[in-house]
Amino acid sequence: MQKKISIKSRLTVLLLLCWLFPLALIVAFNFYYINSNHFDSKISKQITQLKYNDQTTMGRLNEVIQLSRELSYDGNIVSEYEKYENGEIPDRILLTSSAYYLNDKYSREDAVQSAILWFSANPENLNCSTYNESVNGLYKHVLTYWEEDHKSILSYADKLGTSAGFYTCGRRLYLVRNVYNSDFDKVAVLVLRMNQTYCFETYSAYEEDASVTLQVDQCVLQLTGTRVSEKETGITEMGGSAGYYWKNGTLRLYHRINAGDLKLKILVRFDDSVAFSPFYGYREILIAMVICLIPILVSLLQIFTEHVSKPIEKIMESAEEIKKGNLGYQLDYEPESKEFQYLVNAFNHMSEKIKDLFDHIYEEELALRDARIMALQSRLNPHFMNNTLEIINWEARLSGNEKVSQMIEALSTIMDAGIDRKHEPEVTLAEEMIYVKAYFFIISERFRERLEVVNNMPEEIMKYKVPRLILQPVIENAVEHGAGRRGTRVIELSGYREGKYLYLEIVNEGKLEKNEEDKIHRLLEENYNRRTESSGSMGIANVNQRLEILYGTPCGLEIEQAGEDYICSRLTILVEKDD
Repeated sequence: MQKKISIKSRLTVLLLLCWLFPLALIVAFNFYYINSNHFDSKISKQITQLKYNDQTTMGRLNEVIQLSRELSYDGNIVSEYEKYENGEIPDRILLTSSAYYLNDKYSREDAVQSAILWFSANPENLNCSTYNESVNGLYKHVLTYWEEDHKSILSYADKLGTSAGFYTCGRRLYLVRNVYNSDFDKVAVLVLRMNQTYCFETYSAYEEDASVTLQVDQCVLQLTGTRVSEKETGITEMGGSAGYYWKNGTLRLYHRINAGDLKLKILVRFDDSVAFSPFYGYREILIAMVICLIPILVSLLQIFTEHVSKPIEKIMESAEEIKKGNLGYQLDYEPESKEFQYLVNAFNHMSEKIKDLFDHIYEEELALRDARIMALQSRLNPHFMNNTLEIINWEARLSGNEKVSQMIEALSTIMDAGIDRKHEPEVTLAEEMIYVKAYFFIISERFRERLEVVNNMPEEIMKYKVPRLILQPVIENAVEHGAGRRGTRVIELSGYREGKYLYLEIVNEGKLEKNEEDKIHRLLEENYNRRTESSGSMGIANVNQRLEILYGTPCGLEIEQAGEDYICSRLTILVEKDD
């Protein structure tokens, strides 16, 4: 049998022939170019272009600063606020006139995507905004400000004083200015979200392989590529307003410019492919390189077609046969490379194994289907149960037994949630709390005065979606295992949102023993096996697995000791999904 040659060996030899010769030419010409005046001329042009870009950017940023200064100096907003403070106008008139002012000043400015004005006395309620649709300004930008950026900008504004300042939140750039009255009391804060596409438009001319970092005052913006540090550009050692640093085939430029209180610093790194771009202007060298490469490339294509492309097509055709249902299909083809020969043999073995497994699974499925049918026949129809409860409820009401009627209604509420007639796996937290209250009503009849429920769920989180019946199993676990020293059970419910996650907590009295902690760890671990635990332990395990399946990590259920005499069960739910 003919000895197979590794495709890796073929490609390695070919690549050496393809690249060693052109690389030698590039290195030689690079050495000549760097040691000639052409290199210095190229650097000079790059720095000149960089200075022009910075001047343009500085001008556009100063325009926005001037726009923000007009709001402080013309006195319109301050005058309206003083009328509001004196009781001459209601807050509705104050906000309407302020919104009109913002719209007139900023809704058509190319450098501003959105403008937000809030009054220092009550930022959450006394605020207005506008956005510039012509530069892709959206109301979503205003919401992002209030949900993610307001707290940090509020703290920044307290330290700002009378001058305007730039502030970054993630990749968002804001201009912030405090508005003062004649007594130098801070009345309001103006926040402008900058249109970076317009303000930094001149830097878009750089090649894709260039990294551009811009510093506006203390704000650092990464415009393209990876971040460029001051140290690698040599700005600290060389000083001056502009300069460059070349090392290991990579070029770095820097330029800084000041205008009034505004300081601008630009750092640029050109990767190797960009730094060598002047070579492409020498047509004769390119033509010579291409002529040398053509025969090698043709050989590479032939080898690739015969030893890579053709075997792959054969394997793909065989996979298509499997896809059509032709299980056990065998590929009758012998490639010339040992790697694909191994793949062909592995494919044939896999195809045969799949057929055997499929036949075995099919037989098991038939048996499982029969078992499920028998199990379903032994169950009561949940709709029948619900209708029966309705009849019993009416009978209880007619006989005047309100207590029984209320318990039946609570049980019916929980059964409706379990049936899920609308097939909605998620409900609002407000609806979930209806099921929780129904459960507490039923269980309170068992414990009576020995059960105390403290509901500290804030109203603002009730709008978020949570999985249906996600709280009841955890609460039931807390009730069953949360007996205090005097036999009483105190269950406290609370919740809050932090970032894009909603946290729901159930706290009960108790202390976790070592064996209980080990059991909880088993129930909540990723490879939990239901067969190893009693059926009474499945509730919290199901809750944890549902959250992990629906939202992924780090969502799930945690149960831990919270203080000496309390146990906290915490559910982590994703409420803001990535786009």
